Amino acid sequence: MRVVFAALMSALLLIGFATGSWAQNGLERFEKEIKPQFELKTLSYAGAEPLGATGFVLTDVVAVVPANPATGDKESTIRIDKVTVDDLDFDRLRKDSKNDLAPRFARLRMEGMTGDDEMFTALEPYGVPKVPFDISLDYRIDPAAKVLTLNMLEVTLRGQARFALSMIVDGVSDDTDMDTAKDEGRLRSASLTIDDKQLLDKLVPAVASEEGIKSEELITTALDALASFAQAQTGETLKALDALASFVGDWKAPRGPLVLGLKPAKTAGLDDLDKIMVPDALSTLFGFTATYPGTRGGAAKAGSKGK
Repeated sequence: MRVVFAALMSALLLIGFATGSWAQNGLERFEKEIKPQFELKTLSYAGAEPLGATGFVLTDVVAVVPANPATGDKESTIRIDKVTVDDLDFDRLRKDSKNDLAPRFARLRMEGMTGDDEMFTALEPYGVPKVPFDISLDYRIDPAAKVLTLNMLEVTLRGQARFALSMIVDGVSDDTDMDTAKDEGRLRSASLTIDDKQLLDKLVPAVASEEGIKSEELITTALDALASFAQAQTGETLKALDALASFVGDWKAPRGPLVLGLKPAKTAGLDDLDKIMVPDALSTLFGFTATYPGTRGGAAKAGSKGK
């Protein structure tokens, strides 16, 4: 009996060691498998807790990036109020995984992100204040079906604007590089939300000044170009262009978010863009839609005269 019991315990211990990583929570896996790979001078956080087997939460995160050409050969510091990782492909992020295979899934959010390098100050010359960023990412790649599903990529500049993108692309797998994705990727559907608060009110005058013109001239040029395109359009295409033109015309004070959508009758790639000038192809071929609470009927064809 002792022999049988010893054999049973040995088998259980062997199974336990072999599956030890399964018992680890998301925070333990992050600190053991991922954190040591970061090429940072320091990485600290005031609080940390697990969120299931593949998630974790970090608060008051401070990362110091060592000096390198990308940071102007000086150290830079990034601060994040809260990092929430709901799900992450740890297996693909481990040091011993294949470098040419992308993580198959991730669902995370970074709140209150600030820093002192150029990325966080790039808009200051345009009169946009340095404000915290919030970033959300939720995607999944199905390698067998070769489908990328981007449920959400959302970037918020607090008090300025929010951008949210979602899409489904066929022909993309976990080993697809950017060049291959451009050539072989076929868009199944996409949606882009632009919720502007104060950003265009600052960017338009700054861009116009760089061009040596006034803000109204820049907007007039954009609206008249849109009107020229709209003359040959009808039906659903024209309705969508009215929303777009109305949003552009309201650049000083938008009346709500502009939501753009694409759902091609057949999946579309970059090589299909030559069809965009065909009358109503935007709606019939590409499934283009646009909604905006302040839409004015006839705004697209009216151009700058309809402001």
